[in-house]
Amino acid sequence: MMTPARPAIAAVLIGMLLAVSGCGLRAAGTDGNLVDDWTPLGAPKFDLPSVGTCLSSPSKTPFDPVFGRADPIECDRGHTLEVVLIGTVEGNAAQATEPPAPGSEAFQAAYTACGAAVKDYVGGEWHDGMLGVNVQLPTRTPWTGGLRSYVCSTFALSSAYGVMSFSTGSLKGAMAGDAPKAMRCMEVNGTKASDGWWDKLNALTPIDCAQPHEGEFAGTVEVGTAGGAMPAADVLRKSTLDRCWTLGAKFVGLTESQFDARTEFGVSWDGIDKFQWDAGDHHVRCFVLTGPGKKTRGTIKGLGKKPLPI
Repeated sequence: MMTPARPAIAAVLIGMLLAVSGCGLRAAGTDGNLVDDWTPLGAPKFDLPSVGTCLSSPSKTPFDPVFGRADPIECDRGHTLEVVLIGTVEGNAAQATEPPAPGSEAFQAAYTACGAAVKDYVGGEWHDGMLGVNVQLPTRTPWTGGLRSYVCSTFALSSAYGVMSFSTGSLKGAMAGDAPKAMRCMEVNGTKASDGWWDKLNALTPIDCAQPHEGEFAGTVEVGTAGGAMPAADVLRKSTLDRCWTLGAKFVGLTESQFDARTEFGVSWDGIDKFQWDAGDHHVRCFVLTGPGKKTRGTIKGLGKKPLPI
């Protein structure tokens, strides 16, 4: 590291100057104290972006000012991230020799603070929108140099399955008022199974509800136990299915048994990965789907026993 190496070099140079100046004799043009002529080295400076800054980072890599992985860019140009908070790692974690690891209390605290900041910034619950959050903690090099700040950003999604998109303009207030980034109706991109239902879903992309569509956002649920380990895949799937099924029935305005009896309906969700789980975010987005080719117009919210609005 440059910071601890520089004083060592300075000490060697001072020793050499004292050796050639002659047994304590004052060198001409000096005050006899060579040490006070050295400018103390200041702490490393890190150029952190301010709130509202848009960043051109094409990926969700950790924030590292040394390598400039997230360059500021005008928001009216295509960008991915928009800064909503500059936070600080505090407490015992700030004294550690390594930056907080995913799953640690410090990382979860940063993610929680980031989620709250995004909610305030966009003017509503970001889980209910085509939005994501990104916590960029320092990597080892700037952490060793003294950086304890982290950058929290939000980004837009092109698919409800978590695909980051390039945006123009700001996401500030995107969930307020008419909420342009709110999840509503979805165009389903998938393949059809032999039983006539969906086989594999590739994407759920936003579409005007007045246009024919096969999916609608029903809401979010939380799965698993807070603080618990991530369940096995089959256990997590069953838990998520049960919660989304209950939410889907309520969305359509039916009991669960009535919802089950309407074979044109099913549910899907966006899933949850270990990184999100370890961050303490156990939210899952649930969607009500109609079968392949059974497109509806308007909304099926509160539809009850009425026929599909086609």
